[in-house]
Amino acid sequence: MHRNLLFLIQEQLNELPKSEKKIAETILEDPAAVIQMNATSLASKAGSSSAAVIRFCHSIGLAGFTQLKLNLSADSQNIKEKLYTEIQPDEDLDQIKKKFLLQTHHAFKETNHSLSSKNISEVSNWINGCSEIYTYGLGASHLVAMDLQQKFSRLGKTVICSQDQHLLATSMSVAKKKSLFFAVSNSGEKQEVIALMKIATNLGMRTVSLTEETDNSLSRFATISLKTANTNEAPLRSGATASLLTQLYAIDLLFYDYATKNYNTTLENLEKSKDAIQQLTQFLKKENE
Repeated sequence: MHRNLLFLIQEQLNELPKSEKKIAETILEDPAAVIQMNATSLASKAGSSSAAVIRFCHSIGLAGFTQLKLNLSADSQNIKEKLYTEIQPDEDLDQIKKKFLLQTHHAFKETNHSLSSKNISEVSNWINGCSEIYTYGLGASHLVAMDLQQKFSRLGKTVICSQDQHLLATSMSVAKKKSLFFAVSNSGEKQEVIALMKIATNLGMRTVSLTEETDNSLSRFATISLKTANTNEAPLRSGATASLLTQLYAIDLLFYDYATKNYNTTLENLEKSKDAIQQLTQFLKKENE
């Protein structure tokens, strides 16, 4: 699977050693020019060394400088259209759509790479056997927790989702056996989420985290950690755009894995929930007549 090189460089930029970071910044500054360079000229422009260029290539998962140039060449059209730059003042909406589509496509591909199928399958098995699900997230992550609640409630699961930490803590304290705590945080470092994770662990609950692909605190506390792509969103995209989409995508995959294992029951429960909505609509229509 071809992975988007420039996005990968952006995501790993701050983790690189100083000499390799210079190489990365030079590539990001003018990737089209790098296609015409050799390792020595790139090193010279970056104020680094040829050895650092080779180390950089290995750091981002490439065999060497030739593969780097081939990947850049394959993406030359997107580079030419400047689709890797941040959103600009008064930028044309069609250009923004192209940028966001490219970023989102990359984020989903990387999430498929980082999400463990084994872990997804094990969590769906836990959900199948659990009595109650407690879920929590802050900000945009709360939307993901609500999506988990919406999907699995329609399948007959009891799902408690609230931003009231006191309510969740007290509810979990009297939870039934085999209850599950599902914590959502892109960074994995929100103290409120970590605190509830620790409470759930102390209560002997099964715990799951959904975070970005980093070595974060929340994933270390969880029994099973699900990880989406590290989107490293730029300032104007920091309103949880690609990261939110990848979290929702992870919930979708979990839902589909559960559904395929419980196919007939899932269809039956979805039909029941659909009928309930239709009845509600009819009753409301009569009330307004």
